[in-house]
Amino acid sequence: MMKKIKFLILLLLFSCASVTEEIYLNNDGSGEYLVYTDVISSTRGMMLGMMSSIYPDASADSLRQIIDDQIWADMSDEVDSLIDFSTRVPDSIKNDPDKQKYLERMEMFMKGSKKDGFLNSGMSYRFQAVAELEDFVEFMNENQSATSGGMGMDLPNMKVKYSFDGKSFSRTTVMDEAIEMNDSTMMMLSTMLEGAKSRLIIHLPREVKMASKSQLFEQSGKDVVYEFDLLKVINGEQSTDIKIDF
Repeated sequence: MMKKIKFLILLLLFSCASVTEEIYLNNDGSGEYLVYTDVISSTRGMMLGMMSSIYPDASADSLRQIIDDQIWADMSDEVDSLIDFSTRVPDSIKNDPDKQKYLERMEMFMKGSKKDGFLNSGMSYRFQAVAELEDFVEFMNENQSATSGGMGMDLPNMKVKYSFDGKSFSRTTVMDEAIEMNDSTMMMLSTMLEGAKSRLIIHLPREVKMASKSQLFEQSGKDVVYEFDLLKVINGEQSTDIKIDF
């Protein structure tokens, strides 16, 4: 079971599946940050094309059922597991006092239900102030480099800035200097990221008064949802900046 979970965690960290970020904010600026992907939908996307070429006469529904059965074969029908992230990072990070604080407040998780048809795999981080969330995102970027990423190619990094004053919350992203990619790399990216989305869900402590409209997917009560096209974000064609008043 643990071996299977570790494989699926790696799928989240090192694949280009659609990703969801959730930020829970309290009145004092503390909260929790989660980033995860639905392993079921991402695995379906990767395997459907391959299996349809092997079984050209099979329907898409039957292939999806086969894929789902394979994913759940070695798992319980209900999954709720935590994994120690520190086992994944090199000693240079584990033994650094300035970085240990991130590991102490960070958890990797897998949660899902066969009946409900989802299997979320990701990580969470508890922060005492929004500035700490900004530091954590930078730490994760550094850690990704330390573990060699996983895609075998250099991709542009984004520097993320958060702002919170008790009445409004904003996120701005600045793309590092664009990295030149040859045609084959761009073709690979386009194939891997076709249809992939990045969803940002913000849970505010009070009802939302105003939310920036660009890429706004849904707004209801204290919650705001944005959705971005991952390929357009990487290409610099779509901004992920948001601002919310509450």
